[in-house]
Amino acid sequence: MMRRKSLHMGAGAVIAAAALLLVGCTTDTDSPDTSDGAAPAENVPVTISISDLPTTENQEARDALLAQVAAFEDLYPDITVEATETVWTADTFQAMLAGGTMPTVMSVPFTDIASLIERDQVADITDYIADSEVLAHLNPALATLATDSDGKVRGVPIAAYPMGLIYNRTLFEKAGLDPDDPPQTWDDVREAAKAIEENTDAQGFQAMTADNTGGWVLTTMSYAFGGTLIDEEGAATIDNEATQQALEFYRSLRWDDNTFGTNFLVNYGDANNAFAAGQVGMFVQGADLYRNAVVNLGMDPDDFGVAPLPQDSDGLGTLGGGNVAVVNPTATPEEISAAVTWIEFFRFGRFLDEEVAVAQAEADVANGQAVGVPEIRIVGAEEYDQWLGWVADLVNVPRDHFELFLSTVEDVALVPEPAPSGQEIYAALDPVVQAVLTRQDADIDQLLGDAQGTVQGILDAAR
Repeated sequence: MMRRKSLHMGAGAVIAAAALLLVGCTTDTDSPDTSDGAAPAENVPVTISISDLPTTENQEARDALLAQVAAFEDLYPDITVEATETVWTADTFQAMLAGGTMPTVMSVPFTDIASLIERDQVADITDYIADSEVLAHLNPALATLATDSDGKVRGVPIAAYPMGLIYNRTLFEKAGLDPDDPPQTWDDVREAAKAIEENTDAQGFQAMTADNTGGWVLTTMSYAFGGTLIDEEGAATIDNEATQQALEFYRSLRWDDNTFGTNFLVNYGDANNAFAAGQVGMFVQGADLYRNAVVNLGMDPDDFGVAPLPQDSDGLGTLGGGNVAVVNPTATPEEISAAVTWIEFFRFGRFLDEEVAVAQAEADVANGQAVGVPEIRIVGAEEYDQWLGWVADLVNVPRDHFELFLSTVEDVALVPEPAPSGQEIYAALDPVVQAVLTRQDADIDQLLGDAQGTVQGILDAAR
């Protein structure tokens, strides 16, 4: 049911694509329901509108998106795309849907896709991606995140990352550690932190603790030690053995080893800045940090290291985050077809066409961007490897530094973020982490018991 055309885009359009991250589309509020399964009419003019148009305060990115829209409309003259500044927020989504202003295609975080599917608030696009040579071959580990219990596809993952152990390779060398053999257990992490603390001017380990990041990383650590924060029935399970172990790990590094530094109110930006400046040996962070640390914050590429998140013997895997492009559930068959065509054009062109892939990589290199960063592939292995081969001469990232991560990233299970109310849960856990790091006599059992009640209240309110 997809509209098929060659995706040969001009270099200018490809450059524009490289500058953008989130895109979606909006639809007519009077559009009929698609539950009748009607096939879209061919070559019928259709209008869709896209979300996440950057504001005029970010004119370069705004112009880049509009250039992509123009290139798309040239290729598909029967589709008109209206870009809007609508963005996803959990607080406004229901009102947006009820008011008929939800974009036809919208980017939503992994934390919310399950609840949207459960409430049937995103369209079934199964039939519309069936004949797409790339969308029908998404990375299975990610595709299931947007698939309902009946096997219907309800969205397209467009970006994904696993949490990993981020480390400074140069500090490892100064501490007498092998940067090509990073820690693979939590005991390894603890010993490496001691070595860095003793042999360099940097602190061995750090953790984010503020602006919901303390809870975010504690959730990740709980998964690695074998526990979740919500059970299958949707009840809070904060007070569990795995989370206790994660907090005991923190306490050991802070109070026994003194490898945790002196600042215990650390948000996302603080942590990244300290790491990029060479002040920190290791921390748990998204494995997609390379671009931010190296390209944006100026870290030496040879200093950056990333390893799979260590797993306890009962570990469940690592927290996975990212975004899914979904289609408005009231969209007509023609609108769904056009929207899926747009997603493929904008998000997956580099995997379909060598000319597009090379032009995009050349543009990235010319603009000082990174090509070949460590990441979770969003498409099948064949499609990803083909893309990597097309741009091999343009890769400017020392991928040999990430051999362990790249060779095992597919082996570590991705565990979704808690849903619903993931951010509220993270916020409730920030004080728990801060207490363990600032009070030597902090009662972990009491802290988790209190947080259990708080989080259960959050979950009850969300129902």
